[in-house]
Amino acid sequence: MSNRKDNMSKKIHDYPMDDNDWFIEDSNNVEWNQSFVDNTNFVQTSLNKKHVNERAEITFIGDSVIDCKAYTKSGKDTVDYFAEIHRNSTYMALINNQSRDGDTIYDCINKPNQVNKDTKLVVVSAGGNDLLSLIQMIKNIEDTNLLHGMLLSELDKLTIAYETMLQQWKQKNRDFLLLSVYEGNLAYNPQRFYGFDYTAKAIVSMWNDRLSRIARDHDERNWGTYDVLDLREFMSSQCYYNEIEPNDRGARRIAKHISKYVDSNYAGGL
Repeated sequence: MSNRKDNMSKKIHDYPMDDNDWFIEDSNNVEWNQSFVDNTNFVQTSLNKKHVNERAEITFIGDSVIDCKAYTKSGKDTVDYFAEIHRNSTYMALINNQSRDGDTIYDCINKPNQVNKDTKLVVVSAGGNDLLSLIQMIKNIEDTNLLHGMLLSELDKLTIAYETMLQQWKQKNRDFLLLSVYEGNLAYNPQRFYGFDYTAKAIVSMWNDRLSRIARDHDERNWGTYDVLDLREFMSSQCYYNEIEPNDRGARRIAKHISKYVDSNYAGGL
């Protein structure tokens, strides 16, 4: 049995969205120069893998939605803010942070042993960088049939990869919170997605539909629960450092929703 107080998979729509004060942190926002930052991903080796916190009860793994220190201007990322909001900064001692800016689904697959045995909840943010690569690959295809066929084929590959990733981390009494891919603030850099912005948003929507199906299918046939937190429900245009990376407000907002999810589903703690 799962550690949750219920055994039903929830989505973000199950939680009230009208009390905006609890997740908007306007007073702590600072002014910054929003120049583009390109943190190029690098091949994982034993030298750059993060230390595994064997005492942790929750693991964060994935991309810059979590590892966004480079964009918040505070030196803190989503995990830091989650710890502060959920309890206090000392809660970091019970977190295993394996996130890395630039990581793809395939990078996460290469971390089979980075989730410690005692982790009860794995928070995953993966897929955004894979979709960016996919968009670059198909954006200049003019043949509609070819575009549609290639898009479905590539999304199928990513779906299989994502399921492979989850499969290697599954364990009895371990739950998963899967973060959706958001649409970002494409208006920040119109040239990057010029003439392709609606298609890019459609691709994000298609992927998130698949993510919900993955969660539902795994929830029905595995020991733990698999939920989706839809970041599109609460990330506004003011939550981004550039067109895709979360800024300080975005990191705080994501952290507060994760904290509220944990509070709502684990009344007695993880």
